[in-house]
Amino acid sequence: MKIFTRIAAAVTAALVSVFVATPAFAQESGEKFNPADQFSAAGQPVDTVAILIVGAILLVVVLVTAQLVGNLFEKSGK
Repeated sequence: MKIFTRIAAAVTAALVSVFVATPAFAQESGEKFNPADQFSAAGQPVDTVAILIVGAILLVVVLVTAQLVGNLFEKSGK
């Protein structure tokens, strides 16, 4: 049951992050949002270190959140 709770917490954290980021994409003040602008064109360097740092931070946030939510459902042996 503990594994199931951790997986549920990770999925919940991922869904919440999507819903939190949605308003940033919904606003249309001045310029239109072009999803292709997010990606680098062929030949442009990619900042691999920044990508790894962001990935590590997101992994820590998801694992800590899963651990905290999992502890809420853990039965005490007293």
